[in-house]
Amino acid sequence: MRIIDTPEIEAKYQRLEALGRKLGVPLLCGHLDLQISKNGKLLSHRKQRSHSWTRNAYNLIFCQLGSTNPTDATFGSGLLSYKKTDGNIVRYTGDYGAWVTYIDYYNVETRENESAGRGSRAAANDAGHGIVIGTDGSLESFDHYRLLSPIGSGLGAGQLSMIAQEAPVLSYDAGTKTLTDTLVRFMNNNSGGDITAREVGLIVKMQTYTAYSMSLFLFSRDVLSPEVVIPNAGQIRIQYSISLVYPS
Repeated sequence: MRIIDTPEIEAKYQRLEALGRKLGVPLLCGHLDLQISKNGKLLSHRKQRSHSWTRNAYNLIFCQLGSTNPTDATFGSGLLSYKKTDGNIVRYTGDYGAWVTYIDYYNVETRENESAGRGSRAAANDAGHGIVIGTDGSLESFDHYRLLSPIGSGLGAGQLSMIAQEAPVLSYDAGTKTLTDTLVRFMNNNSGGDITAREVGLIVKMQTYTAYSMSLFLFSRDVLSPEVVIPNAGQIRIQYSISLVYPS
């Protein structure tokens, strides 16, 4: 397995996590794990820190913990609003609130995040939800709201067959007091040619301000440097591990 982050950078992350435990400050961490295989043989395996949480993610945390409404009509520094993957701004206008869940107003038993097509878990063939992948290697921006050049789902040139995202798996490390949620998605290359990927992301489906409206928001975008090549008839396994270090 290839570790992308330098030992010096990783040591800084570990010191930050230790300081968070000591001071009782919640510290949200992410790891990205990529495996490329073909004909059952592992061709490459790499792991790196996922450090590119977007403004959408920060605004959601602030609004929920701060009990405040995102009312700004634009999106950017010092503003509270959300920007959907289609570029439209979502804000509170006196109607419904926003939360990361699937809401069925006719059946309250379906109010949960873990089924395919809800929360951050994509259904099969959905290239615009959950764990996503693209070809643009431009540097990360805090204000990114979509992948810059997403790869579509299918069998055509430049496309990947997007498998339904696996159910999330929770684990707890009592020694480090870390709770981790692991998200995994497989994508197969049946396009007839190699595909080079340079960006991956996590897109979450959120209930917004109209009772029956579900919208998509990019919460994380990571540039893959060096890029990864998914060979024809090959497969990529993408794993996001999202963890929170608890003080006790």
